[in-house]
Amino acid sequence: MHRGLAMENFKIGQDYLDEAWKPKNPFEGLMAMEVTSEIISKIADAKFAWLDLIVQGHMIAICAKPNGGKTTIMVHAAGEMSFKHGYQVIYINADASASDLKEYKNHAIDFGYKLLNPDLANVAAEDVVNELKLMSLKDYDFSSHVLILDTLKKFTDMMNKSKGKEFYSILRALTTKGMTVICLAHTNKYDDKDGKPVFEGVGDLRSDFDELIYLIPVKNDDGSITVSTSIDKCRAILTEYSFSISPDREVTVLNHHVDTLAVSLHQRHLEEDSDVIQFILDNIQPYSKSVTELHITSKNMGIGFSRKRLDSVLKRYSSQYSKNPKWLALPAPTYGTKYSLITPEYLNELTLKGGVKV
Repeated sequence: MHRGLAMENFKIGQDYLDEAWKPKNPFEGLMAMEVTSEIISKIADAKFAWLDLIVQGHMIAICAKPNGGKTTIMVHAAGEMSFKHGYQVIYINADASASDLKEYKNHAIDFGYKLLNPDLANVAAEDVVNELKLMSLKDYDFSSHVLILDTLKKFTDMMNKSKGKEFYSILRALTTKGMTVICLAHTNKYDDKDGKPVFEGVGDLRSDFDELIYLIPVKNDDGSITVSTSIDKCRAILTEYSFSISPDREVTVLNHHVDTLAVSLHQRHLEEDSDVIQFILDNIQPYSKSVTELHITSKNMGIGFSRKRLDSVLKRYSSQYSKNPKWLALPAPTYGTKYSLITPEYLNELTLKGGVKV
């Protein structure tokens, strides 16, 4: 009897060893990333809670610099999701002043959603997290609910990988039961080398959320702000949008997308290049000049602009590259390019072609 049991155990052990030493499919890890019909079906069948931007049942991070319009736009969105689309919206604002909260409360009353503020209720952020955890454990259908957290760093340590992971798992548990979770977050003070914003915190924010959307604002001369989305990551087919925020914080969805990143970079370049631009304008009249001639003039005047910088600025605002040029770029009689002041004839031609300011 003992011998039979020993033989059976030996066979089980041998089967285990055989399986362990069995050659593995070398493509197994790679194929885990295969785009399946089920994944495509989920993308195609996504239901939107607001515009073609906020997907119902997803975790969405919306990031912008301070005063970048994220709260103003999401307050507007909260009202529309509640009043127009019938969602039960809970907006937890832990990042607003007392005076702003009064205005937001009036908006919440008018549009039928709930505004919460932990500070006014003498509730710690940890208590809010605990309440969300308790909600995630309940057997409940949250598909008609939208939760907005403003801002994310009030509820977790953005720089602590383990704490962030723990909080994001709570939010994920809520979305598995149908809830739409929108987290507003800040971007770093400095953009990347291409001028694009970078979210504040460790990389888990991007990997753990379904969508990561940046809001990029530019200020207009009339005091309004144009804010455009820049979708960095998505698990559904989203549409890029632009919004206009008036000086009194009224939000309008524009019928076209504005490349505010390009406009922002242009504005930054204008500010950085202002001294070089003025030097060039002063010295390409009455005669056109090449970059070499301008470089020599710069040295003779003791200004000392480098040839590389002059060449860069000349090209950036020339008729050859800019939609709203500051000077003409013309072929030199022998070789190279000469730069001269813009003529009325060129302006008329630009207008006829539909030239617009960047």
